[in-house]
Amino acid sequence: MSLETYRQSIREGKRDAIVAAAQRVFLVQGYQGAAMAGIAKAADVSTATLYKHYANKETLFEAVVADRIRSFDTAFPANNVDPNLPLEEGLKLISASFVELLRDEDTLNIFRIIISEVSRFPELKDKIYTLGRNPFRAKLISFLQEKVAAGQLPNKSFSTAAENYIGLLSYWFIFARIFNPMARITDELAESIMSEARATLIARLKAL
Repeated sequence: MSLETYRQSIREGKRDAIVAAAQRVFLVQGYQGAAMAGIAKAADVSTATLYKHYANKETLFEAVVADRIRSFDTAFPANNVDPNLPLEEGLKLISASFVELLRDEDTLNIFRIIISEVSRFPELKDKIYTLGRNPFRAKLISFLQEKVAAGQLPNKSFSTAAENYIGLLSYWFIFARIFNPMARITDELAESIMSEARATLIARLKAL
């Protein structure tokens, strides 16, 4: 290993430690309550090192959200889904990482942070959409366009259909749980929700 490779590995290790510590602090203390000095302490790095990697709390929060999304994309890759698969099967594969991200308790708690702080920090509301929703939307539309190229769907705009599909999943897995803390979505119920969302999208696509 070269010296530069070693140094890069150290830098990446520190960034990973900072992001992991920041997530823990944000989830316990909220966005406003979290302090950069406290995050540095939790990550076992100096405050100067923390600011060297992240200029402010907003960029660090963005890194936390991006890291969560990336971890689910790695565990449930949606790339290179065969466009010749039946539409429902392809949708199930393309949606897996997004659904698991929405179902995760820490994701739900990050949404709670955003909602609780949005009046003071309106820029936070864009983070989960920009970093989570929009990439999935792009993957979904790209998959549907591949189905067009394969002659399995008409060549139409899929923007509204994709928005409706994302809205259904987000409502049940995020907002219904936020506003009803007692709500519990079992694996069986989750599968039913996802199946209904896919059926609604497919019916919409056939009506285009």
